[in-house]
Amino acid sequence: MLMRRAVSLRHVVAPPRRAYAAGISPPAKRQKVPSLPKHDTTPPKDDAKPSAPRLAYLITGTFGVGLGFYTLQLYLSATKPCHNPQIAELSQQKDVAARYDNTASSFDSDVGLSELLMGINGIRKKLAQQCHGDVLEVSCGTGRNLGYYNLDRKDGALKTLSLNDLSPQMVEVCRQKWETLYGNGIKSGKLRPDLKVRFMTGSALGPMPLAPSGKKYDTIFQTMGICSTAEPLELLGNMVKHLDTSKAESRILLLEHGRSYLPWMNRVLDNAAEKHAEQHGCWFNRDIGQLVQDAAEKTGMEVVRERRHHLGTTWVFELKPLEETVRRVNGGSILANDEVDKAAHDGGWLSRLGWK
Repeated sequence: MLMRRAVSLRHVVAPPRRAYAAGISPPAKRQKVPSLPKHDTTPPKDDAKPSAPRLAYLITGTFGVGLGFYTLQLYLSATKPCHNPQIAELSQQKDVAARYDNTASSFDSDVGLSELLMGINGIRKKLAQQCHGDVLEVSCGTGRNLGYYNLDRKDGALKTLSLNDLSPQMVEVCRQKWETLYGNGIKSGKLRPDLKVRFMTGSALGPMPLAPSGKKYDTIFQTMGICSTAEPLELLGNMVKHLDTSKAESRILLLEHGRSYLPWMNRVLDNAAEKHAEQHGCWFNRDIGQLVQDAAEKTGMEVVRERRHHLGTTWVFELKPLEETVRRVNGGSILANDEVDKAAHDGGWLSRLGWK
């Protein structure tokens, strides 16, 4: 029994003793190594703004979806038969001009985005830049053309500006917009001290005040007004009455929306015309070209420029007095333009006296 314990004890103690005898240290007791803090391998949250490519894809996708939805709605409207073929006739269109009294405060926000996308603002600017002399803007509305007139102190072509509309609420918004744009214009030197601007409320179907100079107007400008009156021919005729037709350079400038040259587009306009008139106060399915041409023939005017945009639904006109009209107003005392050119080519009045 003792022998077995000695043997077993010897086997237990022998390895360390042999290791000591060999000069080798016994294995050290393993020490616990402190663990290093673990790093967070989860990606950080992306709180920054979307990158440029992602933003471009987002905008493009949104625009594509919107365009597709609009195209689908347009197709569905175009394939519907016209439920009231006579709705384009003036006799079938009631007077909705009073609608603007209720929409004056929201009008700019209602039409602003659509006009921006359609490029209407650029057309407004081009027409407003053509205005010269004593200017009358008929159906001025909320003053959506105010920022486009050439009112520069040195090079401004306008002498006076008179703005007229049937709706007092629209005229008030126009006045406030002028104050915002040009309130301190004269004091700051941006506007001429002699520039006179008037805001007038009244119907453009009857007598309107003369220009501040006491004369008729050199330019009459109107945007989206023929569609809003119950008597478009009378409105055009009354504008001619207030234009100085004794001058060949006098002009009437018009920006309107009306019927297209595409039959399917006209079906869309006719089907939506009544609802649109109730909401926005204008009939956008009128044959504006025919109305302007008829008025010009009756009043001694000439259409010198006609442009159409947006599938023919946006119309731009420039009218001037016929030479016969200018001669008649002046009592036949002036030469027509072609006669003036011919006289200048022939050497003028001196050539008739023998001078060469």
